[in-house]
Amino acid sequence: MDEKIRSLRGVRKIGRIKIKEVAKKAGVGVGTVSRVLNKKEHVSSATKKRVIEVIKELDYQPHAIARSLSSKKTNTITVYLLQDFTSFRTNVVRGIQSELRKYGFDIIFNYLDNTQEVKTISRKIKNYSIQSKTDGCIIISLLTESKLKPDSISKDYPIVLIDSQRDGFSSVYIDNISAAYSAVNYLFQQGHRSIGYLMGVQSTSSGYERLLGVKKFYQEKGIALDNRFISIDHFTFKAGYKATKRFLSQEGTNSLTAIFAVSDYQASGAEKALKEAGLDVPNDVSLIGFDDSPLSEYLDLTTFSQPIYDMGVLGAKMMLRELGCLEEFPKMKSSFDTKVENKNDKMHIALIPKMIFRKSVKKLD
Repeated sequence: MDEKIRSLRGVRKIGRIKIKEVAKKAGVGVGTVSRVLNKKEHVSSATKKRVIEVIKELDYQPHAIARSLSSKKTNTITVYLLQDFTSFRTNVVRGIQSELRKYGFDIIFNYLDNTQEVKTISRKIKNYSIQSKTDGCIIISLLTESKLKPDSISKDYPIVLIDSQRDGFSSVYIDNISAAYSAVNYLFQQGHRSIGYLMGVQSTSSGYERLLGVKKFYQEKGIALDNRFISIDHFTFKAGYKATKRFLSQEGTNSLTAIFAVSDYQASGAEKALKEAGLDVPNDVSLIGFDDSPLSEYLDLTTFSQPIYDMGVLGAKMMLRELGCLEEFPKMKSSFDTKVENKNDKMHIALIPKMIFRKSVKKLD
């Protein structure tokens, strides 16, 4: 039995028969057929036998097998991510793993733990592709300073970006610009004009793009943005606390009526600083966060929810499509709006965060 399975390894399409037709005929899922073809565990002997019999019955073409045997596929994908393994990245990885496992793929993690590694990521990926260590790679939260160019890496080595975007690579990301824009717009609709902004470090896509969204609103309205009330720092409680203390110590702070933070942790730090100053949220200062973490619910904080797990699933589907495991990109049920763009054979999906309205914003008279 093992010899038969080995001879079928790597087959994704059998003549004109699609893998989903084999799955339907055998009464199993596509992932099960893939695991049988790739000699993976967790498939019973009876199921293996039934799948192989269906493949024979549907008359697969021997030359398709020969091509798969010569392809030297490893059924492994490299996932690159920063060393600080946040809950955000944990949920992205969960989504990636759940989808890739359906098709018999394993993951190798490659952590980037210093600035030099981030900047030279192209070299590292190029070495992996040349040595055929993995079949492709997924990069989570590529930093803005990273030098990644399509022409420096083999076209046969697929790369998918999650939580960032670059020309020449398929990507799935959060539309941070529109989310930040809508946060400022909402505060203006509630009568706020003097607003403090707790922004994220600009080397991250989310930090950079959310500040762009804020600036875009002011530019379109022809209003000057007061740089005294913009803080650029990490997405942490401490950063939000320190920046808000600084805001409150500056001349003209008495007019500050609202704060928009690009993370719930920053917002919680701001809330503590305001409380220590004898100011109440929302009666004295309104507050908006970002992430819809459990902390935001505890604080009754207006915030933004992101489809983090779904982003991982979509990134994995993109990789499977580029590897030829999916002939068409399947529609995915989601409560979040999306914007899809196909450019030079690469797919780009923007996921639109949802604003969660709670009780931390007060409408001014």
